[in-house]
Amino acid sequence: MASKHMETKVKQKTLYAGQMETRANLLKEKGLKEAEIAKDPKIKHFKAKIKQIEGAIARISFLEDQTKKLQEKKEQRKAEAEAAKAQALAGPKKAKPKKEAPPEKAPAKKKAPAAAKGQAKGKSEPKKKG
Repeated sequence: MASKHMETKVKQKTLYAGQMETRANLLKEKGLKEAEIAKDPKIKHFKAKIKQIEGAIARISFLEDQTKKLQEKKEQRKAEAEAAKAQALAGPKKAKPKKEAPPEKAPAKKKAPAAAKGQAKGKSEPKKKG
């Protein structure tokens, strides 16, 4: 399983950077040009690993920041709750004034049942089959 610790990822990055530098120096001694060195499969592998590790480091730092922010919010809420409790204990409770009831509206007209509507339009009872 991959490490989720910042220190480990930084060590891995320096390790791969050192290996890439060593390989590049070896290829320079053999007389290869920079373009040929960049095409070397091992150099590409080291660069890919470094890029992957940088992404992991970014993710770890993001999660650490989020954790700190959430911890600060949690502590702030806890302090607010304690302050509210202390305030409630310190002072007597005051009765809240009751809200006045809204003025009553006139009752709405009741609708006639569906059967009565049908008869009013001249329709008779449903036809019987048979």
